Amino acid sequence: MRRVFGGTIKALTIGIGIAVALATSVLAEPLSSDSSRALTNWLAATSSFKHSGDLIADEKYSEATAEFNSDTASFPVPYGTMAAQFAFRLDSTLKLSTNRDDPQRIRALVELCTDLRAHKAALRLVMPSGTNAPSEDVTEEGMYAWRLFESGDAKSALAEYERRLAKEEVDIWQNYYREQVRLIKERPANLTNAQFAIEFVKEHYMKGLETQADLFGAMVELTRVLPFARDAKDSIAVYQNILKCLAGLGDDIGRDAWQEKLFNEHKSDPEVCVSVYLDRGKKAYYKKDLPGAQAFYKKVSSGYPDSPFWGDGQYGLGLVLQEQQKYDEAMAEYAKIFPSKVNDYLMDQESSEDCANYRFKAAIRISECSEAKKDFAKALEYVLLARDRYKFVSYCKDCLRETRKNVDERVKRLQEAGKKTD
Repeated sequence: MRRVFGGTIKALTIGIGIAVALATSVLAEPLSSDSSRALTNWLAATSSFKHSGDLIADEKYSEATAEFNSDTASFPVPYGTMAAQFAFRLDSTLKLSTNRDDPQRIRALVELCTDLRAHKAALRLVMPSGTNAPSEDVTEEGMYAWRLFESGDAKSALAEYERRLAKEEVDIWQNYYREQVRLIKERPANLTNAQFAIEFVKEHYMKGLETQADLFGAMVELTRVLPFARDAKDSIAVYQNILKCLAGLGDDIGRDAWQEKLFNEHKSDPEVCVSVYLDRGKKAYYKKDLPGAQAFYKKVSSGYPDSPFWGDGQYGLGLVLQEQQKYDEAMAEYAKIFPSKVNDYLMDQESSEDCANYRFKAAIRISECSEAKKDFAKALEYVLLARDRYKFVSYCKDCLRETRKNVDERVKRLQEAGKKTD
């Protein structure tokens, strides 16, 4: 188919409590201890990272470094790697200057605390010495409103976004600030609304205007609202967004654990089954586990003929057979795509291809299989079908141009090969 808590013992205890709640309240079936931990590795990481940020703001640099080093050794991929990177950044920042008031040093520490999601710590660092009132330089800083909200001061954040909206002249920023104002105003009445939470994640955490996409922040919001999902549709939508965030973080173990929970809770939903089987088939294929990939793709192709993504399973089945050089079997599976109801224009938001192009791809693959069997006449027949009948479609002009060029070159090469065998 088509990647939090403060520096006190009390705060860390709250973090552990939330982790336990997440590991128990959303699980439909018992999990192994490893799988339970995999569900909340991200939370343990962001909690520890935030604590390190608080230590940095308190100028307890050696303690922050020690915590990073401990996290590097104890956290699984990708969080251990993140911790090592944070430790390196802290060390590099402290080497910039021994002057604690050096602007370059402060700026680097603020950026580090922001990436650690220690937003209160970042705000403390940018406040003028000896005062709690922000200077104009602070309020004009790009992430001031964001840090206010993420620090829990929604009222001040709202006022700041409204102030910025009133003076903004650029359309894209006007629209963005207007949306932040709306979301902050409506959020208190929608804390248990899963669809609102998904919208909030999309427009606040994933927008990438004030800062890069905040996947940890998105995870906090999504896992918070999941127990309040009113029906299967809402629950599945939240799960799907959780999986996207974990994929963005590079947390494959966590993503697998959450996918297993999605499957266990919604195994009666055909599209959930299709999405899980296709994902597992793709992973098996890239790991060169061709029998495993074949089994998952077969589940989709034989069990879910009415799914809009049946074509992915059918095409994947042909692909793994072709990879095993079972060319006749592969061509037979590819051929089932042509008379089917697959939608070649089906949009795929998570792929580099914007349309499915099932029939085009099947024709090209049959051409490849035929060429491997030295049947150049059939290979030419199917590449011509790909060129003239099942044309490649895309909203990407470069993709269209490159694909058509490759097809034309394949036609010429097969024509030449056919002449040599005559």
